[in-house]
Amino acid sequence: MFNVKNVRPGILIIADAGLRLEPGHVLEVEELTPHMEWAVSAGLLARPEKNEDPPADTNTKPEEETAGEKELDWSKLPAAEAISKVGGENDTARLKSHLANEKRRTVIDALKKRLVEVEGGDS
Repeated sequence: MFNVKNVRPGILIIADAGLRLEPGHVLEVEELTPHMEWAVSAGLLARPEKNEDPPADTNTKPEEETAGEKELDWSKLPAAEAISKVGGENDTARLKSHLANEKRRTVIDALKKRLVEVEGGDS
């Protein structure tokens, strides 16, 4: 049995094992699949020691931190997730802040479009 932990700030999907891991989630698996081995070598998954206490790590602190991180830094999210976050944002200051820091063209376009929608709705 192996423990694996998602160390990414977003959801990690392991296709060959049919797994969907939330940020900070620890899961015990019988064997490491090729995709899991690749994710471990790429730094997406960690193999925590058994003496670590995973429930204490996953219950409160990461949820609060990841919620704050997602609001502050969308650059760590995949483009599709960032674009979906843009649609739910109504604060023009945050939209402008994300627009100033964003480098991906598709996300920039979505931010500009949403900014026009929000500014037009406020007037």
